[in-house]
Amino acid sequence: MAERRDGLATKSHLLAAARRVFAEKGYRDATSGEICSAARANAASINYHFGSKEKLYAEVWKEAFQEAIDRYPLDGGLGADASAEARLKATVQSLLRRMLDSSSLGYAGQIVLMELANPTEALELVKQDVIEPLRRRMHAIVRELVGPKAAEEQVVFCAISIIHQCLGFGFKKGKLPAMLESLDKETLLVSLTEHIYRFSVGGIRAVRPQVNAAPHVRSGECVFRAEVG
Repeated sequence: MAERRDGLATKSHLLAAARRVFAEKGYRDATSGEICSAARANAASINYHFGSKEKLYAEVWKEAFQEAIDRYPLDGGLGADASAEARLKATVQSLLRRMLDSSSLGYAGQIVLMELANPTEALELVKQDVIEPLRRRMHAIVRELVGPKAAEEQVVFCAISIIHQCLGFGFKKGKLPAMLESLDKETLLVSLTEHIYRFSVGGIRAVRPQVNAAPHVRSGECVFRAEVG
């Protein structure tokens, strides 16, 4: 029993160390030896507990993003009957909270940014688990806002634009203009959420007339009205 407890503790230490190292260096530059050293584990520990560095990376993704989902749910606690506009704003705020979280949870956001900058094949192991729920949610919200007759390309472009606005502030964290750096975290979060929400709603409203003008869309299609404050 003591050996089992020791094994679980070692596995936990490896995950914690790997999260830090992967966030700081990315998958390719992080070494198994560095992770084992940070976890105070022997050099064979990663292969013994996870099978490979790639599988450890996948496990770090799953653990970090499950923690992020638990702490900052994408729905923001809204009910199923919430409007698409409210769901969009809640999702934007959830993503920004993850990006701006300075605790250990912040490693999850940094790992995403590292992966975007230097994509790895390892991401395929966990994409369905950690990326698909966000993609499906954002696409559903955008489709509701832009209209059921929108082309899939328009939905995808709008969803990508919104998500990358949130990720972009993750790239800029620590390099924001002095005016923004002077704000406390909660004030900055509220300001960024409102800006991205309004900017995104404005963009969707600009796309909607193009959809309505398409030949296959009936005249008289209801017009998207966004409540922005």
